[in-house]
Order: sequence, then C-alpha cells, then structure tokens
Amino acid sequence: MNQRPHDSFTRLGAMPALDPAGRRSERLLFVILVTAAAAILRGYHLGASPLWIDEYQTWRNLHPGAGHGLWEQFRDNIQGPLYLLLSWRPGQPASPEWLLRLPAALAGILAVPVMYKLGSEWRDRSTGAWAALLLALNPFHVWYGQEARGYSLMILLAMAASLQLLRMQRHGASTRGGLTYGLLAGLAVLSNMSALFLVAAHALGVLLLHRPRDGRGWRGWAVAFGLTGLIALPWLLQATGFWYPGRLAAGGGGGLLPEGQERLTPLAVPYALYTFFYGFSLGPTLEELHRPDRLEIVRRYLPLLAAGALAAAFPTFTGWWRSRRRLETVLWVAVPFVALVAMRLLDVKTFTPRYLAVTAPFLLLAAGHGLSTLHGWTVRAASLALLGLTLWSSASYHVDPRYAKDDVRSAAVWIANQDAAGEPVLVPVVTDLFRLYYDGRGEVRDFWGLGALGSRADATRALSERIGGADQAWLVLCRSGTLDPGHHFPAALDDLGDVVAVREFPGVTALRWRRAPSAGGEAGR
Repeated sequence: MNQRPHDSFTRLGAMPALDPAGRRSERLLFVILVTAAAAILRGYHLGASPLWIDEYQTWRNLHPGAGHGLWEQFRDNIQGPLYLLLSWRPGQPASPEWLLRLPAALAGILAVPVMYKLGSEWRDRSTGAWAALLLALNPFHVWYGQEARGYSLMILLAMAASLQLLRMQRHGASTRGGLTYGLLAGLAVLSNMSALFLVAAHALGVLLLHRPRDGRGWRGWAVAFGLTGLIALPWLLQATGFWYPGRLAAGGGGGLLPEGQERLTPLAVPYALYTFFYGFSLGPTLEELHRPDRLEIVRRYLPLLAAGALAAAFPTFTGWWRSRRRLETVLWVAVPFVALVAMRLLDVKTFTPRYLAVTAPFLLLAAGHGLSTLHGWTVRAASLALLGLTLWSSASYHVDPRYAKDDVRSAAVWIANQDAAGEPVLVPVVTDLFRLYYDGRGEVRDFWGLGALGSRADATRALSERIGGADQAWLVLCRSGTLDPGHHFPAALDDLGDVVAVREFPGVTALRWRRAPSAGGEAGR
C-alpha cells in the first residue's frame, strides 16, 4: 500500500490535523501553535538590544529636522517607505527600540499562517505545515523580525503576492485577481526595492510557463504587473539616480572599495543560501567574516558548516525534485540571485543575503515538501538534523553574545561614564549612531570624506589628524572594515602613543589612548 505524504509527519508526533482529510479544527490548532512559537521567538527581548547601524536609518527618517513631515519622508525614502509609514508616530520626540521593531515583529508572526496557505497552494497541506514550522523557527526570519527595517514586511507581502499568483494560475487570471496581486507586490516593493527581483521572476514564469490562452488572461496579468510597476514607479525613478554602474567602485561616490579589492567572493552565493536556513548564528560570526584571516576562520568551522549544509540541502533538493513546480521554483530563486550578482559586478549594489530575502520562503517550501515526502528513519533523521540545527542557531542568536548585533549603546555609555575630562571620541563609520546614545562631554569626531585606508601609515595619519593636540582620546571600532579593510587602526593608534584600556562589546571595540612623551611632537603636527 502506497504511503501518503502526510503520514511521515504524523508518525513524528504531529497532530492528525496534518492529514489533508483531517478535521479543520485540528489544522487550525496546529497553525495557531506554530504562530505562537513564532511570536515568542520574535518578541523575546525585542527592545533589549540597542539600534544598530541599519536601524539608525529608520530612526533618522522617523525623527527628521524641522519642516520635514511624514509626506516628505515617505516620498523621498527609497529604502522602505512602507515601513516608515507603519512606524510613524506624530508628535513623539523619540521612539523606544521595541516600538521601532514592532511592525517587523508583527510581519514576521503573520508570515507563518501565510506560509501555511502558500505551501498548501504550492503543493499540499502537509507541505504547508512543514514550511510553516520551518519558518516559525527560522533564525534568518527571526533576525529580520527583530530589525526596524522593511525586510520582514517585504517577505510577508512577497509571500502573499506569490500565493495570489498561484491562485491566478489555478483559477485563471482575472482583472480582480490582477488588482490583488498588483497591490500586494507593489507594497512588497515599497517595503524594500529588492522585491522587484521576485516580481521580475514572477513575470518571467508567467511568460515562459503559464502563458495566457485568451485576452482575459492577458488582461489579468497586465493589470497585475502593471499595477505593481505603477505603485513602485515614483521610488524606482528616484533609485535610478542613486543606483548606477560604478557607484561602489573607488571614486564612484557610493562606496569605499580600494583598487584591487575582491568585489564578489565565490562563497557569497552559498553563504546566502546557508543563511536562509540558519541565519547568522551557526558558524563564523559576522565580525569574523570581515576579518583579513576569514578563510582560515571558515576552515575551523567546516565540520559544522558541512553538517548544516547537508541537513538543509537534502530535504530541499528532495522536495524540489518531487514537486510539480521545478522550473518555476528555480526561476523564483535564480532570477533574484542572477540580478543581484549582476548589480554587484557592475558596482551598483552590494551582495548581501538580505537583498535576496524574497527567495528564502521558496527554499523553505521545497524543504518542507521534501520532509513531507520522506518516510521511516529517513524523515526522522532529516527532520531532527534540520530542526535541531535551526533551534541551535536561534538559541545562539538570543543567548550567545558573539552573535549579538552591534552594541554601540553600551560602548557609548561606558565611555561617557569613564570620561570625566571631555576627551575626544573618534568614531569611524557608526558616528551618528554613537551620537544617539552618547551623553558624555567629549567631542565625537567623524571620518567622513576618507577613502579606504590602504596601509598602517594611512590609518596613523587619519587618527593623528582627528586627535589633533589632545593628550587623551577614545577610538570606537564598529563595522570599520570598509574604511580600514586591513584592520590597521589598533596598531596605528599604538604608534601614536599608548593604548591604556580596551573594552569589548558585541560587535564593538572601545580603546582609550594616551599620548606618550616621545610621540607628542609627531602626533601633534
């Protein structure tokens, strides 16, 4: 007797609701439980960590200068105007961290039942159940569900648009259906422009695999993609003036890459795929991946990385191969990757997994379908491996300080408490974020206008210019790899005098410097 796909999940102890013939109340209870788990993971310590550099952009947009209200900020924001709109609180002088992140957390929670519906439409209810569980526990999704940016919202709306697209394929493309898709996809683009990658993949899939057979179908799809473009057009026109070939190259006006620095590593694509299952907390830390010896560090993590890759790849490939949408799923994942790689090679955009976040749900769908079609010891081993490593990574994100987001606030508070003499504080890269939390007496000095520092001598010169005639100073290092790719700052600071104190915080190093008698004349020049 042939085994039904849902049986493997049921034997693992899941509710009989996962049986497509099971009671609706049991299926509903399962969705409620996994959604509750998602809420716990995304709500835990939502406001405990300080804002980090990406979130500061949201804070700044929500607290503009005089004469800049909601409309001006909404109109000019190409990084996620919809998130700004949902976060706006008129008349409030400041927004606590948890409130800034609340829209992202709510979007992350709502994505779980949408994933269940998407998986059910993509294949069957068992696939939807597995995919919903994987998304609820997913560390990548938890990370962006606790970040005051539009990525979590984009994922939710992209999934909803994909669900509508599948329904239009099944029932026929109508004008009404096209309006629904266009609204959802357009709002996804307003959450983050990278959603356009998925919209392009959707359109290509329709043309190649689901070409309409009559005028009604063509009209429905024209409305769908036309409305998406119409909603996105004002912000897309602004972006074309900002994103141009060569922007990230040396002298391009938008980046700090020195001549000869590697622009796109061969590991970038597999690393992005890996993060979609395990986030940034299973393997090397983000700080380690930006160090000059990062390849040696990666080698030390190879056993864990290999285990994680195998645990994710086996059910994902199995589910993709056994699905009825192999070519379409490849398009939905490959087109965004190819588009971003091309933009990176043209020095238009950096290559980072968050710009490809719209593809993550489809990898989880394939993995969920793979687990739903396995049976016996195979499904037990595959599910325990994938879920075990997923939970390990989620726990590491919450409790292991090595994987915590940059804690500029603690560094600012520590320096303010230590600095009674008003010593200058040198802060490359995260200057404005540091100023947000710093209430000490010292002047915060930035490094704006500098290109990438190619040598220790360049770093020494830059520090000397900013220290000036001060006998004591502070240096705060956070995300300084673009400005100082060789990590010369600590040694350069030591060249100018004595480093008398060093304090480490998650993602941040604070150093206290004192002028040595022999360095006085040289450093003061």
